Amino acid sequence: MKDLIEAILDRGPLHRYADPFGALNLAVMEEGDQLQWHFDQTDFVVSLAIQSAAAGGDFEVVPRLRDAEDEHYPDVAAVLNGEHTRVTTLAMMPGTLLIFEGRYSLHRVSPIRGTRRRHVGLLAYDTKPGTIGSALLRQDRYGRTEPYAEPPEAWPPRAGAA
Repeated sequence: MKDLIEAILDRGPLHRYADPFGALNLAVMEEGDQLQWHFDQTDFVVSLAIQSAAAGGDFEVVPRLRDAEDEHYPDVAAVLNGEHTRVTTLAMMPGTLLIFEGRYSLHRVSPIRGTRRRHVGLLAYDTKPGTIGSALLRQDRYGRTEPYAEPPEAWPPRAGAA
């Protein structure tokens, strides 16, 4: 997969995100869930839609809102304050393959509505080896900071599971 993404982007070698949680995961969202506006820790994210929510769950993005030289705080603030003329909205239908620059593109997932869960596979890549998120990010996003030594016997895992 990495070779395919490298060939599509033509930006040189890519490296798998070194974070044990964020390199590859399945995002499952249900009624009322949403993902607020944010930037990613990695240069590129590949999203593969597996199952759509009954309603909502759209991917909203402002491509390349910031860059390595300038955070563009006034532009970010404008989006956060409701200025959405630069926002692109993409429905994530099963089979949708999306490659985007997560580090520089402000993005979110709109609220999920209905009883069908939204499932999206996420793969993260960076142009630098060894990129990893903070313990705070892992705790906030995944509910823990260390990976399990062995897969849990049941899901969700019981409190205190190793």
